[in-house]
Amino acid sequence: MSDDQDQQLEQKDIFNPRVIKKGIMYFMVISITTMTAIFLYTNTGKTLEIWSKIDLKYILLALVITALDILIGGWRNHIFVRELYPGASQWIAFKANLANVFMGAVTPSQSGGGIAQLYIFYKNGVKLADGVTISFVNWISTLLFLPLSGLIAYNIISDNIPSGFITHLAKFGFSVFTTLFVVVIVALIFPAAIGWLVKKLSYVLGSINNKWKEKLIKFGDKASESMVDYRNKCTGLLRRKPYLMVLSFLITVILYLNKYLLGYVIICAFGVEADFWVIVAIQAIVYLLLYFAPSPGGSGIAEISITGLMAGILSEDYLASFTLLQRSFLVFIPAMIGAIVVLKEINKKTNQTLPVLSSDA
Repeated sequence: MSDDQDQQLEQKDIFNPRVIKKGIMYFMVISITTMTAIFLYTNTGKTLEIWSKIDLKYILLALVITALDILIGGWRNHIFVRELYPGASQWIAFKANLANVFMGAVTPSQSGGGIAQLYIFYKNGVKLADGVTISFVNWISTLLFLPLSGLIAYNIISDNIPSGFITHLAKFGFSVFTTLFVVVIVALIFPAAIGWLVKKLSYVLGSINNKWKEKLIKFGDKASESMVDYRNKCTGLLRRKPYLMVLSFLITVILYLNKYLLGYVIICAFGVEADFWVIVAIQAIVYLLLYFAPSPGGSGIAEISITGLMAGILSEDYLASFTLLQRSFLVFIPAMIGAIVVLKEINKKTNQTLPVLSSDA
């Protein structure tokens, strides 16, 4: 990874206020509209009664789970930062994670989250190549865990999932994850294949537009070179410290099990009896569905999926309230905290000197 790429990242307007405002608007409008529709569709006149009887100790426990979600997500980054930059503050990794959460919530398919994380890393002295390595290894852990947990979850609740659209979504989510994981592994083993495939595509599209052909050939060369760099950086780090991959996966497991647990805690807050593993399994399916959801933060799709999957467990009285609380604790609250990090970044002087951390990598 060259210094030119570091400079390109520095010059990018990652936190464009106009884009962020538009993303927040779409996220809020879609979320509010969907939640309103769910409340109206499932309305039985008992919503206020349900909220008046909520057990507050479980709401406090839900807040603890939210805090743990933020801390564990940051720690998953920090296990790499502390190895690459001994003595670096843990706050760097936590800020990067929070920026990821916020920008993922206001951009389609969470596309802005990863870039925001890399930018926060870079602005705090972590080289782009190292930031990519950290993000890439953690992403591999996620790609491995989510379909695995989704497959186990589907077998647990296959009889409880309403047939139709939600079932097809669950199968589609599993297929996307499995395919992407295979593609990533093949790309790591044979990085030149990426460039070759893009070049072949460029010749096909070149017959339509010569400009596309030239751009795609350049992209293919760059993609191949970048994949080689990523592979060498990742394998070099993991050869020296092989336990990091294992630790990343274990922390990923803990991170998502903590998220899954929230659903059962909300059920307990309502005073409703339900099978623990069925509730946890439903949350696993939800996350499998939402990871590549095209709307900002999965808005709309998330609310419909949660309501649809929980319909076989909860009565209509509780569906809208459960969905609102689940989204609030694991998306709305962390995103608001992440917004504070991003706002501080936007308000920083553009001519500030970047800190430089010494790397042993």
